[in-house]
Amino acid sequence: MEQGYINEILAGNLARFSYFVETYKNLAFSIAYRITGNREDAEEVAQDAFVKAYQNLKDFRRDAKFSTWFYKIFVNTALTKIRKIKLPTGELEEELAGNANIQELDSAYSALQKDEQQKFINTALDTMSIEDRLLLTLYYLGEKTIEEISEITGISPENIKMKLHRARKKMFCALENHLKTEIHSLL
Repeated sequence: MEQGYINEILAGNLARFSYFVETYKNLAFSIAYRITGNREDAEEVAQDAFVKAYQNLKDFRRDAKFSTWFYKIFVNTALTKIRKIKLPTGELEEELAGNANIQELDSAYSALQKDEQQKFINTALDTMSIEDRLLLTLYYLGEKTIEEISEITGISPENIKMKLHRARKKMFCALENHLKTEIHSLL
């Protein structure tokens, strides 16, 4: 189906590109927001990435998956933006994450209401590095496979598995620390 839209766009039917914008805009914005940390920059990144994808559509390899190709452009655009504005990012220490138990993360998630859960997840993600936020967002929100994330980011599949494992541990520690603070403030 996407190949048909691509053929039509390349043949001059520019309006067909709206299909790609509608299909990918929500995840694209979410990823950009996770990388940049603010709405304005995320919107700018999303717009720039769609323009770049449109301008480079003629270079798209037909044997590749469009979504993987697009997200690679998108991630590169977002990372370029973040380098330009040099946003500070908080990084949790590896040592803090070293003792985390991944099974406890699932228990913590199930104990929280959906709205509260999202608030705590966003707070935890804000303390993590850009790379960790990106990998977690692509894997869980974008439901991308390890291989697709590898193509998008240029990181080897083995490295992605390791980095995702570490990022989940960091997420657990951040959630645990934040929840402890919340509990103490209530008491």
